[in-house]
Amino acid sequence: MPPDDTVAEAMKRRRFLRHPEQVADARRFVAEAFARGSELRETARLLVSETVTSTLDQARFGLGDGTFEIAYAVVGGRLRVEVSDDGGPARLRRRIHDVHVESGRGLRLVQSLASRWGVREDTGGRTIWFELDLGAAGERRRPPTRRSVG
Repeated sequence: MPPDDTVAEAMKRRRFLRHPEQVADARRFVAEAFARGSELRETARLLVSETVTSTLDQARFGLGDGTFEIAYAVVGGRLRVEVSDDGGPARLRRRIHDVHVESGRGLRLVQSLASRWGVREDTGGRTIWFELDLGAAGERRRPPTRRSVG
């Protein structure tokens, strides 16, 4: 589902060349939305890595050709990140992996850690998006309340 107008207007965008070295720059770009040391910042960085890597792996171009764009916004208690490419195969390829294979599991990680995620595809390219609920992360980090018995 496309983001609503409020989120779309709030999006900060940056375009990157389709090079594996750009994954780190994309992570830093989105990490700007959070304070250093934040659990949510690290989760966002990880999910950006996985979605960008998926975009690079599935591109119709070879590495080094074309671009991808990262957009993010913090609106209404959630972070939304979108990774858009210049096009690729008609559908994301589902891979069957051996238990010991170390690559190809990025979107499963996104599915596990994101509050919501999805893929939009059209003739101009593909967008992989995810959202993290900011309030939910704060709740997880809150220490348990102590009750005194007395």
